[in-house]
Amino acid sequence: MRKDFRIIMPLIAMLLLTVLLSGCSNSNFNDISPSENSLHKPSTDSLTADESSSLNIYYKVYSDTVKDVDGTLLVKFRFTYPYIDNPNNHEGIAVINNYYQTQLEQFIKTVVPEGKKAALELKKAAENNGFDFHNLYYEREASICYNGNHLLSVLNIGYEYTGGAHPTNYWSSETFDVKTGRMLSLSDIFGLSKEEVLEKVYETVISQIESTTEEDYYYFENYEENVKNHYSENDFILGSNGIIFYYQLYTIAPYVAGIPTFELPYDKAGDLAIQILPLESNELEREIYLQAGRLIEANKDVFYNIFGLAMLPLELPENISGEQSLFPVKDNRFITFSDLDNYIRGIYVKSEADALMNSGRYVDKGGRLHGDINKDGSMGYYVDWNNYRFEVNEISENSATIKIYVIDDSPAGREEKIIEINMLKENDQWLLEKMFY
Repeated sequence: MRKDFRIIMPLIAMLLLTVLLSGCSNSNFNDISPSENSLHKPSTDSLTADESSSLNIYYKVYSDTVKDVDGTLLVKFRFTYPYIDNPNNHEGIAVINNYYQTQLEQFIKTVVPEGKKAALELKKAAENNGFDFHNLYYEREASICYNGNHLLSVLNIGYEYTGGAHPTNYWSSETFDVKTGRMLSLSDIFGLSKEEVLEKVYETVISQIESTTEEDYYYFENYEENVKNHYSENDFILGSNGIIFYYQLYTIAPYVAGIPTFELPYDKAGDLAIQILPLESNELEREIYLQAGRLIEANKDVFYNIFGLAMLPLELPENISGEQSLFPVKDNRFITFSDLDNYIRGIYVKSEADALMNSGRYVDKGGRLHGDINKDGSMGYYVDWNNYRFEVNEISENSATIKIYVIDDSPAGREEKIIEINMLKENDQWLLEKMFY
């Protein structure tokens, strides 16, 4: 059975990469289908003055959590993608929105059922062979790297765990002419043939590798050969100050190095076929959006499974005496009270974390986390968190406001609900001000 899963898990990983592969930092390493060579330039049709500025973009999220009949968490899915506000029904924007909607539909059609199947089979193998089962997950986050001058460049950051020593991280990306919705290739941008473009990429990357200082050098010895053999022509993004080429994990450097990136500044890129103007850095905004997306999902877990609608599963005996209320928690993530405490303090500011952890729902007993069934409660709740969208406003170095749009499908009627929650930076970490629902 173990041997079978060495085959099954890579196949699932390859499927996900096939569906989702279709970076934004100047640093060399980061842990986080285009047109043919027609040399076509973006449309010259003008938008109005207001529409010439950066686009108003929300992030839409599809998420799902699958449990086995015995309550075991099997697999988590999360797919985040940009949605451009389009009040005037511009055709180019509609094309881009439709592109990402199609990607979501493909994810739901292929990755979700295959992920569920793989998780069930891996759990069965774990039971039969006596090793621990850890839930699988498939996630993709979107990050806007360039938004201006009628160009949009989007980085998709994928994470997946399908069993094995560690998760897999991969990038994919798209760059669009916003006026037409057309996806741009490097050949479109440079006005060169595919072969000429690749030579420019190789020259840029090899030059930067050779100038890397010894303490920052992680590349494989045969880096020059790897640079040429493992670059995909779609693996680029537009950054604020230059075109960024990236390589996937393991291709030119070991896993610990992350995803290598190499930036070619616009002012050193030569005469481009498409005018690309430098923009003010959006690193802070990108970081906050990524953190907001993760915190929203973490809050869902806390509200649904820990401190809201339900509590963590407990080891309950067949017969419970009237005075007995504390029972050990049955969750591999939280063996001790400190495990849960650290998790909660990685989501909420100190005041909220203190309130939750001091509520008495969970206590330390003999070095083991226990839950009090007298503190368990229930409530009517009808919000659909499988599909929602969010934006972040009032961004500063230490605070931001998340605005989340969800559907409340209560017996009284189906309506959109808007949730606003503050995100604060405390001890150099972005955290939520309150648990929300």
